[in-house]
This record gives sequence, structure tokens and C-alpha cells, in this order.
Amino acid sequence: MKLKYVLLPTLLSLSTALGALAIEKTSLFFYGQNEVHGGTAIVRETAHVDAYGGASVEAYDQTYINAFDTCTVIGYGHTTVYANADVKTKAFDNSRIFAHNKSDIDAAGNAYVQADGQSTIMGHGNCNITGAGNALIKAYDNCTVFAAGKCRVECYGNASVMALGDVTVVAKDSSVVKAYGNTVVTASDSATVDAYDNSKVTATKTAKVEVHDAAKKTIGG
Repeated sequence: MKLKYVLLPTLLSLSTALGALAIEKTSLFFYGQNEVHGGTAIVRETAHVDAYGGASVEAYDQTYINAFDTCTVIGYGHTTVYANADVKTKAFDNSRIFAHNKSDIDAAGNAYVQADGQSTIMGHGNCNITGAGNALIKAYDNCTVFAAGKCRVECYGNASVMALGDVTVVAKDSSVVKAYGNTVVTASDSATVDAYDNSKVTATKTAKVEVHDAAKKTIGG
């Protein structure tokens, strides 16, 4: 019986401690400069947060998030997110995302995304996306894309793309592409392409293509 009475308070104490630890792992910030290392954070108003160690962050209002490692961030309102390393971000409303390294971005609404490195971006709605380096961009609906460097772009719906450099573009549906430099475009469906400089376009008969300068067009498919 004595053992029973000793164990019960001990177990209750341990349970309380674990519960307190779980509560402490969910942080709420409203202002100032802050850090989180793992756990969950909710960020509002004008708070700035540096996130590490796989932290999960929900950000609202006019907050700033600087995320590293394998953190995940969801941004609403006018949130600004700097996504580094292998960070995964979902962006809504008028949030702004600056992605580097191997970041993975899923953007919707009127979000603005600027990405380089080997980042992957998927845009829906009226997103505005700027890509450089080896970024992979998939644009849907009414997204607007500016791509440079060696980006790879897939555009669908009514998305519009301006490509400059050694960019590769696959244009489908009713998307619109303006190609410059050494851009290579594959167009089908009702896509429209204006090609300049030394760009090359391979298109089906249903796509509308106009070539200028030394640009070349090939009909295929």
C-alpha cells in the first residue's frame, strides 16, 4: 500500500511536468525580436522570429520570419518570410516570401515570391513570382512569373511568363510567354509565345508563336 501511495504522487508530478513542457513548446509572439528552436509558434502583429530546428510557425499581420533547417511556415496577411535551407512555406493573402537553397514554397492569393538556388515554387491565384538560379516554378491561374538564370518553368491556366537567360519553359492551356536570351520553350494547347534573341520554340499547331530577331520556331506534336 505504501508503494502505491508513493508511486501515485510521482506519476502525477511527472504527468504535470510533461504537460507543462508541451505547453511551453507552443510560443505566442506579438512584438520584438524572438527565437524558437523546435516546437510550435504563433506570430502576430509586428513580431520578428528566427526559427530553427524543425519549428512550425504560423505568422499573421506584419510579422517577419527568418526560417532555417527543416522548419515549416504558414504566412498570412502581410507577413514577410525568409526561407533558407530546406524550409517549407505556405503563403497566402499579401505575404512576401524570399526563398533560398532548397526551399519549398506553395503560394496562393496575392503572395509575392522571390526564389533562387534550387528552390521549388508552386503558385496559384494572382501570385507574382521572381525566380533565378536553378529554381523550379509551377504557375497556375493568373500568376505572373519573371524567370532568369537556369530556371525551369511550367505555366498553366492564364499564367504569364517573362523568361530571360537559359530558362526552360513548358507552356500549356492559355498561358502567355515572352522568351529572351537562350530560353527554350515548349508550347501546346492555346498557349501564346513571343520569342526574341536566340530563343527556341517547339509548338503544336494549336499554339500561337511569333519569332523575332534570331529566334527559331519548330512545329511538333
